[in-house]
Amino acid sequence: MTRFAIVLAPFVIATAAAAQTVMPDVPDIDGSGTWSMAELQAVWTDLTDEGFAAIDINVDGVVDAEELQVALDNSLITAPATDG
Repeated sequence: MTRFAIVLAPFVIATAAAAQTVMPDVPDIDGSGTWSMAELQAVWTDLTDEGFAAIDINVDGVVDAEELQVALDNSLITAPATDG
């Protein structure tokens, strides 16, 4: 059983990585390396206080790239449509 899990682990990890939603270009207006609610609302105009709180996993008042990726991967938000 352990051998089976070890053999499958790389496939599970690769599948999880492949399932990631591509991070959209979200402008960091103040250059802080994180996004405020106002910065995210420039892309997701319907983002509410509750939605922002759900994305801000560590509750520090801003969203970093990892938190935004988790939100995208878990469909808390969806990547905006791209032209082209």
